[in-house]
Amino acid sequence: MKKTLLFINLLFIAVSGFAQGTCATSLNITANGDYVTGTVNGTHPTGQSGLCYGTNSASPNANWYTFTPPTNGILTVTSAIAATPGGTTGRDTRLSILTGACGGPWTCVDGNDDVSASDYRSALVDVPVTSGTTYYIVWDDRWENTSFTFNLTFTGASCFAPPLFYLPDYLSTSSVDLFWNQSAPVPTTYDVDWSTNFATPAGSGTIVSGPAGALAYSTASISGITPSSNFRYYVRANCNPELSAWAGPFYGYLPVTLPYSNGFEDASKNYTDGFINFSLFSSTGTSNPANYADGGVGVCMYTFNSTTAASDIRAYFRGMNLVAGEQVTVEFKTRLFAFAPDIAEPISFNLTVGTGQGAADQSTIVQSYTNTSDAAYTTHSATFTAPTSGIYYFGIHNNTPQAATETFLFLDSISLTTNLSSTDNQISSLEIYPNPTTSVLNISNNNNLDIKNISVVDVNGRTVKNQAGSLTQINVSDLNAGVYFVTIEAAEGKTTKKFIKQ
Repeated sequence: MKKTLLFINLLFIAVSGFAQGTCATSLNITANGDYVTGTVNGTHPTGQSGLCYGTNSASPNANWYTFTPPTNGILTVTSAIAATPGGTTGRDTRLSILTGACGGPWTCVDGNDDVSASDYRSALVDVPVTSGTTYYIVWDDRWENTSFTFNLTFTGASCFAPPLFYLPDYLSTSSVDLFWNQSAPVPTTYDVDWSTNFATPAGSGTIVSGPAGALAYSTASISGITPSSNFRYYVRANCNPELSAWAGPFYGYLPVTLPYSNGFEDASKNYTDGFINFSLFSSTGTSNPANYADGGVGVCMYTFNSTTAASDIRAYFRGMNLVAGEQVTVEFKTRLFAFAPDIAEPISFNLTVGTGQGAADQSTIVQSYTNTSDAAYTTHSATFTAPTSGIYYFGIHNNTPQAATETFLFLDSISLTTNLSSTDNQISSLEIYPNPTTSVLNISNNNNLDIKNISVVDVNGRTVKNQAGSLTQINVSDLNAGVYFVTIEAAEGKTTKKFIKQ
């Protein structure tokens, strides 16, 4: 017999409760409501292990709260409420939720700096929490110490969304595998909702099922997405019949063919357009620094050095779908900045490339740089030739030695061009989906090429399918399971793709 689930919702109240200045004297929250921090001037857990963020300040401060849930459930803590001014001119907060004990070591449950590039408030939504565990809610003064109001809401639950998500694994320009850690308890299945429209609400996109099981992580495959598009996705646990809250949105950025540029100005692409691991900065005439994007007002990315250790910060471009022998010219601009009266110190970095968005995948250093100027943007250029066809990721590795002065490196105006003709690029943009397939293999032809013939050969080189005409799909349901190669011939050229028949 299934157990009856108990859902407990704490009464919502409004509270003017100023946090205490140390971990040991944290203000204990016992009810849902709004809370006023007062000036952020308490003791920061400097030097303790397991924190969500470093201090990035010579004299850091933090205000402390605790919350101990009476049952398992989900917790939302957010300063992005009406009582706290938003945008880039409102409050600039930073939030951590920790478990552990005063003095450390800590475990970072989750942290958030900015809600978005245009909203500097912070929010952690639907964080799974365990009955009887004390959670430390820490607001620090990384950006400012001004008082603000935040909301805490706890909801009892027994079916939980996945706690941790990983970068998508892009298989082609139209297919991707998504990964996350298993929920606890492990559900029956997972529901994945994806859409190329970022504004589509959770539960209203295309929903596919992902398996749950004994592995530490779960995955779901999505194919047939518009090639080189961006998409958003949510994931929830399906405990049958109970459902968790949706986790997300998370975003995917499918690999593109060249040429490609990114000035970080397109809100419909989340500004970053798939560039990860540096921070966004929206520069205006009144921001500090003011008018600091390439060209003045605008959005750019930044990284910074460390005054306590050598830097080791890696950022990555979205994937580029390259063909063997394709020569890529990469251009981008950087500029230094230091807060007055400090003088900017040099920032060193490498342009790297590899087959993944991780340090282990970025073994090729394309070129090394050191920027010494804060007077204006410096243009950097380098070339790379793809040894084989596939998806490549360019990266910026900030490896600046320890410095005496905190200095920022701003990055803007990325551009990647190719030595291939536009026709070559059009041919390489042809994609097939779904892959693997059980019946029909579709052909994505966004450039409306004049397709003349489609042929399929097996691993022994034997032609098993050959169809003439302007086709957008081919029936492979009668083929035996295995690996095949489809050649698409168009008036503009031809390309061969591998696929798996299940």
